[in-house]
Amino acid sequence: MTETRATGYDGLSSRLVSEAELREFLLDCFEIAEQELFIGHADRVAEDLRDVSEDITFAAFCTYQQVHGHFAMDFDVGIEGRLADRVGRREFAEKFATRFGAYVLYGETEPPGLWTVILPDGSRLRVAMEEEDDRFVLYAATAPVPGLPEIRVDEGLWQIR
Repeated sequence: MTETRATGYDGLSSRLVSEAELREFLLDCFEIAEQELFIGHADRVAEDLRDVSEDITFAAFCTYQQVHGHFAMDFDVGIEGRLADRVGRREFAEKFATRFGAYVLYGETEPPGLWTVILPDGSRLRVAMEEEDDRFVLYAATAPVPGLPEIRVDEGLWQIR
């Protein structure tokens, strides 16, 4: 039997989620105990871990920070393989979008330069995006993005391989 390797789920959310809400979500989503989770702002990780023993291993390690443009925050969740077995990357994005009423961008197997966005209702779009520093702006999507009428609709993005 092959053991699933540790991995990371990273993405962008249209909603800035508080650390308390994010903590509750991750504990529920991965069905882990509080002591198995580290969560902290990306700019304060070293400070937050200062008093934590180097022997401690977290099953899930999440950092987040505020961003700009069409998204409000980015997140990066490193997880043990057993957690990836429980919740896959797409399922994680769907749960996040539904829980927080946000659209969530993530990448998995899309062609270079394209991404997947999960809408709050669980539907999936392929999108193209410009990014500069901490600013992320969608410029094309395979269907309208609620609240963002300026984004060009291009169903042909599904055809790009």
